[in-house]
Amino acid sequence: MDEKRTPKIALRWTPPGKRKQGRPKNTWRRTITSELKEIGISWGESQRIASDRVQWRQKVDAICPARDEEDKYASK
Repeated sequence: MDEKRTPKIALRWTPPGKRKQGRPKNTWRRTITSELKEIGISWGESQRIASDRVQWRQKVDAICPARDEEDKYASK
């Protein structure tokens, strides 16, 4: 993906400024990095896998096999 595309910029963006005292330093990227670590994938490896849509879909389906079932119940 081109470096100037919005999704790529958003993926690497770090908000400016400081948080209020006592506020946890959880960001979207830190949450994703933590979840990737739980399944044994590094940030760099996830970017490589995401560049191949078929491989990415297989990885997501393997991690979230019950998603379709959850969606069925959520709509009722």
